Amino acid sequence: MNKKGGAMGVLLLLFLIIILAGALYYLYLNLPGETKGFKQISPFKEDKIDLNSKKQEDTNYTKSKQFYQNMRFPDRDISYYISDSCDDKKKGEVLEAFSILESRTSLIFDPGNNKADSEMLVVCSELAPEPEQEGHFIAGEGGPTKIINTSLYSVILSGKMSLYRDDGCETTHVALHELLHVLGFDHNDNPKSILYPTLDCKQTLDQYFVDELNSLYEDDGLPDLKIVDVKADKSGRYLNFNISIVNQGLKDVSKTKLKVYGDEDIIKFRDENDNEVGWLELNNIEIGTTKILTVTNAKLPSRFTKKISFVVDEKDNIKELFEDNNKVELVVE
Repeated sequence: MNKKGGAMGVLLLLFLIIILAGALYYLYLNLPGETKGFKQISPFKEDKIDLNSKKQEDTNYTKSKQFYQNMRFPDRDISYYISDSCDDKKKGEVLEAFSILESRTSLIFDPGNNKADSEMLVVCSELAPEPEQEGHFIAGEGGPTKIINTSLYSVILSGKMSLYRDDGCETTHVALHELLHVLGFDHNDNPKSILYPTLDCKQTLDQYFVDELNSLYEDDGLPDLKIVDVKADKSGRYLNFNISIVNQGLKDVSKTKLKVYGDEDIIKFRDENDNEVGWLELNNIEIGTTKILTVTNAKLPSRFTKKISFVVDEKDNIKELFEDNNKVELVVE
């Protein structure tokens, strides 16, 4: 063999070695390897609604508590429907009760288009249930009829007022009493209060109800998506994760996205049409519900990825109660 042929053989061998080494390195980068877990590098944010209402002036009596914590309707604007069973007098008393709260709080009461679509139903009857205590009579009943607990609020989706006998007062008392029940307030032990269990025409609306309602309805009726749990591990270049996202706000979310980053690079997924996209669709998330996503073998940008970031509604396309609880970061343990 001449020298030229020997040199060509050496070069070919080196070329084959380089190709083989490259192939092995490619396999190393892309084949699964030892499973490594991730740990969260920052705690989940604690979101709280703090109500700083004024104290009742007469400290000898307790304030009316709500049936559940932070009870409110989704919006300040509450729709109502008054049944034809209510005569003009009772309708007038209900409208007067609405007007009293509208003049002192941020609440607005608007007539709904029909009974089914209205948040508050008002019915009237001359037949009242038997009282529990002898010598008393029941003039009305009221309260929430459908409530969803979102952890931030107990959201009142519907309520009902039932008015029975005439209260005999010159101004509305029974209707205002029952309206406060629909808004979530229980009785108190102050005989001068509008929410004392038995009626006296001299009873008045306590200032702390006004303060409490204004505090409760200070926030707009918005959704609030929050990542509440995430677990992840990787094997080589492949990521597995399970994530829980709750809507703890006041309105449903019809559509949003979850994006996942490996270090600073977006991780791609396949959509329902098998197209490669940089997000996962979350679709509808109703208030008080949790969306759970489980993903296996998502391809990381690199085998050496150290940090994973999960982001919901990244560009703040959805206006929310809190905008700083939509991101969680994890690092390799």
